[in-house]
Amino acid sequence: MSARKTKQKDADRQSPTIPKLEVSKFLQQVEERAWTDAEKELDNIRQKSDGGQWSRGYVKALEGLLLTFRGNDDKYIYLPRALGTSTPEAVTELKNEFAQFSTSDIHGDYDRGFFRALEDYLSLAQTSKQSALPQSSQKPLDQGPEPQPIVPQQDAE
Repeated sequence: MSARKTKQKDADRQSPTIPKLEVSKFLQQVEERAWTDAEKELDNIRQKSDGGQWSRGYVKALEGLLLTFRGNDDKYIYLPRALGTSTPEAVTELKNEFAQFSTSDIHGDYDRGFFRALEDYLSLAQTSKQSALPQSSQKPLDQGPEPQPIVPQQDAE
C-alpha cells in the first residue's frame, strides 16, 4: 500500500470532521419527525464534513436513517420496528455491536463511519426512551389525587 493511501486512511480514522451538535440536532429532528428541519441539518452536516471515506459513510448512514423513518415502505423499516419492540438490553447489545464494527480494522473507513452513525443514533434512542419512561417519583395512574398538605391559616389582626 502506498504511503499516500496509508496517510489518508489514518487521517480518516483519527480525526473525521463531523459536527457533533448538528448531528445531535438532526437525530432529534428525525425522532420528532421534523423532516424539513432534519433535511436542513443534514445539508449542514454534509457541508461541514471533510469528505473523507469515514465521513461519507457517516453521512450516508444519516441519509439512510432519514429515508427509513420518513418512508412508509415496510421493507425499509427494520430498524424502527426492531427498536420499537426491543428491550433496553437488546438495544444496548445492538449498539455495542455497531460500536465493535465502527472500530474494527476488518471494515473499511466508509463502513466504520456508517456504523458509528448508527451507534450514535442508538445512543440517542436509548436516552430518549429512558427519559420517556415514567419516573419513580410520579404517582401511578390508578391512584387517586395526591393528598394536599394542610397549611394552618393565620388570623388577620
